Amino acid sequence: MKKITTVCVLLLVCSVVLVSFTQMEIVKAQEKLSLTITPDGSVEPDTDLLERNGTTYTFKGDILGSIMVQTNNITIDGAGFTISQGGITLAGPDLSHRHCRYILVKNVRVCNSSIYTVGASNSTFVNNYFDNTSMQIQAFANITGNLIKHNIFKNSGIFVDYNRGGRDVITENNFFNGWIGVGLSVSPIVKKNYWSDYKGTDNDGDGIGDTPHVSQYKLDEDVLDNSPLMTPLDIEIPEFPSWLILPMFLIVAVVAVTFKKRLTQSSERF
Repeated sequence: MKKITTVCVLLLVCSVVLVSFTQMEIVKAQEKLSLTITPDGSVEPDTDLLERNGTTYTFKGDILGSIMVQTNNITIDGAGFTISQGGITLAGPDLSHRHCRYILVKNVRVCNSSIYTVGASNSTFVNNYFDNTSMQIQAFANITGNLIKHNIFKNSGIFVDYNRGGRDVITENNFFNGWIGVGLSVSPIVKKNYWSDYKGTDNDGDGIGDTPHVSQYKLDEDVLDNSPLMTPLDIEIPEFPSWLILPMFLIVAVVAVTFKKRLTQSSERF
């Protein structure tokens, strides 16, 4: 039993060193990328970090850099990985008209970056985590709005401009030191978001503040959330649990050592 315990401890130490070394090498080796999902759906330049399966593009690791989307009707699934020091731009297939449609962006962690939509319509951002990131939505007249729902904004915010046709809907998000700004004559639908700086009361106990939350960013236009939530929403962004590598490795090692010991004992009997 002592021998098994010793072997397990040594394997655990080795696995910690191995995983740590691997992670350091990945960070060290990663270069800043400028990826483009082209009008025909291909990814340029070729990378193992963004996998295409039909119309779904899934992160296979953290991306340092940016993604330009020049096609419509696709899903970008971050799978809990992070894009940083760049961001995502929805531009559409025709750069002269800049109309991007039916894009779903989900499960992406965006840090120190920007999200920029140009003429976007019928697109959805759901279950994303934005940290020190600005989202700018620019759409034109007679274009259907976009949905921004179940996201977490930390030291981040949204600026909506030019969307005088379809109205964007911003609802059921958590804003921790976050904001919403708008251009002149722009009025997105903002409702049922949580704001960390909201100081209102909830006298009837329905979970919604009795007075609106007022958000103002740079311009003089106030953005009202007439039904601010009193407590944060339970929004879970998937995250790759790299720490599971260690216990999994340990379990396999224990099973292997135990099996080998029993096999040796059986052979000695005969």
